[in-house]
Amino acid sequence: MEEIDNLILPKSRSLSDYAPLTVDIFIIKKYIQDKWQTIIRNSKEEERFILELKNTIRNIDTTDLSSKELLEEIVYEYMRISDSIWYKFSENINITKCSKTWWNKECRINLNKY
Repeated sequence: MEEIDNLILPKSRSLSDYAPLTVDIFIIKKYIQDKWQTIIRNSKEEERFILELKNTIRNIDTTDLSSKELLEEIVYEYMRISDSIWYKFSENINITKCSKTWWNKECRINLNKY
């Protein structure tokens, strides 16, 4: 366990017997996600995303699944396609206190007026 540095400041003492004690507390930097990709539920973007994903998946050749390597290639292709389509129709938003399921474009437009 790390030792905590502390310092007693007797010269800062006034009329009492007590002296201030200072302690350095180290806060570890931690990544906190403040953005995310989203498609609003029941939106036109969601409809287009699903339609394009279905149509594109149909074109993946799955006739030969005779080996683990071929299966991995197909799974990789599906992943690449779904990621590409996801980023095409999703939008990058900042996570805020307004990032609730009820918060919609109308709320954002009204907030931006102020």
